[in-house]
Order: sequence, then structure tokens, then C-alpha cells
Amino acid sequence: MSIEDPALDDQPVEDAPLDDVSLDDLSLDLTDALRGVEGVVEVLDARPVVVAAITAVADGIDGGGPRGLVDVVLTGGVLSVAASVATDVGTPTPVTLARVAAVLQDRAGGQLPGVEVVVSATSRVIESPLPR
Repeated sequence: MSIEDPALDDQPVEDAPLDDVSLDDLSLDLTDALRGVEGVVEVLDARPVVVAAITAVADGIDGGGPRGLVDVVLTGGVLSVAASVATDVGTPTPVTLARVAAVLQDRAGGQLPGVEVVVSATSRVIESPLPR
């Protein structure tokens, strides 16, 4: 995708075409999609710990709805998508992260045509519990 879309150049970020997809809904969709990726054990909150904690408290106070764990930010025609996943030691982590990045790129790009999608994925390797 390219940010050379003239339709986006003169629009403020909040007016960029979202095709009726809110960023919160997109985050939820991406979170759900990552749970089905082979090698992903769990999807972790990609936001910094302090931001995630403040958001959780604020949601508890005002009864906020469910939030996705994938961080999605739209700035000037560029959609930044960041995900953090726990991976299984049985699958090579680089392979799992490549799958994660492909899912994020395809899903986000498919829902927001004309917007460049930049993906970042991090992982934590989770080992199977030792037998007792």
C-alpha cells in the first residue's frame, strides 16, 4: 500500500476514511484473528503497561466495553499496528511472528483500503510446564 493517496493528503486524521470501521473494533478483530494463528499461545496487551493499567481502570469506572489487545493508531494516512503475542516453543518464533505480521497486514489493510499499514510484532516464548 502507499500513502500517496491524494484523497488522504488534505484530510485531518479524524476525517480519514475508515469505511465504518472504528479503531477499537479493528483492534478487537485483530486480537481475535491472532488467537487463531498457529504458534500463538496468547495475545498480550501491546500497549505500554502504564497505559494499559490506566485504560483498564478508566474502563472499570465508566463501564467501557471490551477492548482489543492490539494497539492500532491512525496518523496522517498511516495505520500503525502493534501486537504482542506469547508463542509456543514448539514452533520457531520467527515463523510465528511472520504469520502474525501477515495476518495483521492482511486484516487491517483489507478493512482500510488506501491507508498504509505498518506492523510491529513482539513475542514472549512460553515453555510448556515441566512434568511433576
